[in-house]
Amino acid sequence: MKWKKILIIMVIILIVIAGTGAVIFYPMYGFMFHESTLVVDKDLTIIRGGGGNSGLLVADSAVVVIDTKMSGAAETLYNLAKSKAGSRKIIAVNTHYHSDHVNGNKFYKGCDIYIGAYDQKFLLGDMGSENLPNRFVKDSLVLNLGNETVCLYNMGQGHTMNDMVVLLKNHKVLFTGDLIFNKVNPFLKRVSGASVDKWIGDLDRMLSLPGVAMVVPGHGETGDRTMIESMKNYFTDMKTAAADPTKEKAMCEKYKEWLTLPMMTSPQATIDYIRKP
Repeated sequence: MKWKKILIIMVIILIVIAGTGAVIFYPMYGFMFHESTLVVDKDLTIIRGGGGNSGLLVADSAVVVIDTKMSGAAETLYNLAKSKAGSRKIIAVNTHYHSDHVNGNKFYKGCDIYIGAYDQKFLLGDMGSENLPNRFVKDSLVLNLGNETVCLYNMGQGHTMNDMVVLLKNHKVLFTGDLIFNKVNPFLKRVSGASVDKWIGDLDRMLSLPGVAMVVPGHGETGDRTMIESMKNYFTDMKTAAADPTKEKAMCEKYKEWLTLPMMTSPQATIDYIRKP
C-alpha cells in the first residue's frame, strides 16, 4: 500500500508538471508554429507563422518568396511557390539569418537567395551549407519584375548585424523581418548583434520610407505604419526604465499585454539587456 500511494503521488506530480509546462509554453508554440494565410490580392499572399511571417509575390517575370520559414511549413511554402511560378523563376529573400526565417532555403536550389551583407563564414557556421544564401545586399537593391518593383534595403545592425527590409512598391507593403515584433517582446541576443540604439535608428529609417500602407512584421499580425511607431516607443520606454529603476515597474506594466516567451523575452529581459555593457 505504501508503494501504491507513492506511485499515485508521483503520477499526480507528473501531471501537474506537464500541465504547468503546457500553460507556460503553449503561447510560445502558437507564436512559432500556428499558421494563417492572408490573401492581399491575386498576386500577393502573406503566410503568418510556421516560423517567421512570409510573403509570396507572383510578379510578371518571377515569383518572390520573402523568408522561407522552418520545418514542415518551409516545404509547404516552397511547393506553393513552385505551383504558382510555372515557367517563371523563383527568387527568395531572407530578411535576416535566424533559422525560423531561413531554414527553407534548402528547397530553393538554383534560385537566387538574397540576404544582407553578413560575413559568409559566420553564416556558414550558423546556417549550414544547405541553407546558405548566394546573393548579398550591402546597401540596397531594386528588382524590376514587371507589375511589381521589389526594393531590398539593408538596414544594417538592429535585431542582427545586417537586417533587411523588403518594400513591394506598387502594393505599398513593407516586410520588416524581426525589426518589428507586433505586440511581442523582442528577441535580443548579443551573438546576433542586437543593438537597441541602432534598432531605433532602423525604425526611424522605416518611418521615412514613402508609400507604405501595410506593414508585415517578422512575427504577429499585419498592420500599418503605427506598428513601427509602437516598436520604437517600446524601446524608448525600456531605455527609460533601464536608466531609472523607479520607472521600471510602470514600464513593465505598460507592456503586460505583449506576448512574453518563457525564459526568452519579456519587458524585464529587454531592460536587463539594455543595462548590460
